[in-house]
Amino acid sequence: MKNLLEKYLHPFCNADGGGGAGGGGAAAAAGTGDAAGGAGGAAAAGAEGGSNEAAAAAAAAAAAAAGSGGPYRPQGLPDTMFGKDDRETMDKMATALNGYRQRDSAIPDKVEAYNAFEIDKAPEAIQPHLQELAKDPLFGAVAKVAMAEKVPPAVLHKLTTALYTQAAEAGILEAPLDPAKERAALLPDGAKALPKAQQDAAIDARMQANEDFVKLMVQHGLPKDVGEHGLLMLMDTAKGNQLIEFFASKMTGADKAAPFAGAGAGAGAADQRAALRAEMAAPEMDPQHPKFNRAAYDALDQKYQKLFGSK
Repeated sequence: MKNLLEKYLHPFCNADGGGGAGGGGAAAAAGTGDAAGGAGGAAAAGAEGGSNEAAAAAAAAAAAAAGSGGPYRPQGLPDTMFGKDDRETMDKMATALNGYRQRDSAIPDKVEAYNAFEIDKAPEAIQPHLQELAKDPLFGAVAKVAMAEKVPPAVLHKLTTALYTQAAEAGILEAPLDPAKERAALLPDGAKALPKAQQDAAIDARMQANEDFVKLMVQHGLPKDVGEHGLLMLMDTAKGNQLIEFFASKMTGADKAAPFAGAGAGAGAADQRAALRAEMAAPEMDPQHPKFNRAAYDALDQKYQKLFGSK
């Protein structure tokens, strides 16, 4: 029993008082608040006594004490938010959080808010285009994505303005179309004194004649995709319609061969005449019919006169 007591008590109380002195030293170190030094002393004492478990516990305490001496740094915290102490770290994190809150507060509740461009501050060349964007369903789809991704309207407006400005400076931005103005330019002279409804009918008849001409050329050899491209690019403007009419006047006629008609002189003109006579057979073209439409009748008559000179 004596030998066992000497073996286990020796590190703490030996015969020459060294253990007492060591204990006093450890207590003094703890009393001074030097946790790291105290833990280090305990680790050394444990090692001298041969106790591995005590040494490991002391080492862990020393590491913990050493770690507690610096500012706390949450895992993953970027360097830009880490300060020299906990207070500065919290201040930096609060500043960043406030920035995110301000950004989120700028996101509108309704997608229509993205349509409110500051037109007067944009370059004059693109102002009409920005006005049209408010009614453009394509831009509306972009605005929905911007709101979902929390992009502030001001940021989207800057991007859009930059895009249109560069296009205008490069000379690839076409002037916006005014449909009412384009239609008014296609009003036949003979229908200018007619009521509005009949004027519209005359314009529609003129545009329909141009579309029929292009489709007729497709029947006589023009590739279909080329004809469709021509209609897409030309039919929305008065000048485009006038261009089709010019070619029609040069390529058809009762006394001329149609260059695209294939075999037989005047074959294209004959087809055109048949198509126009089919239109004339409609009830709206019969003066005795209740559905008679004078404007459409006059427009078709002008078409006959222009293409063939007589019915």
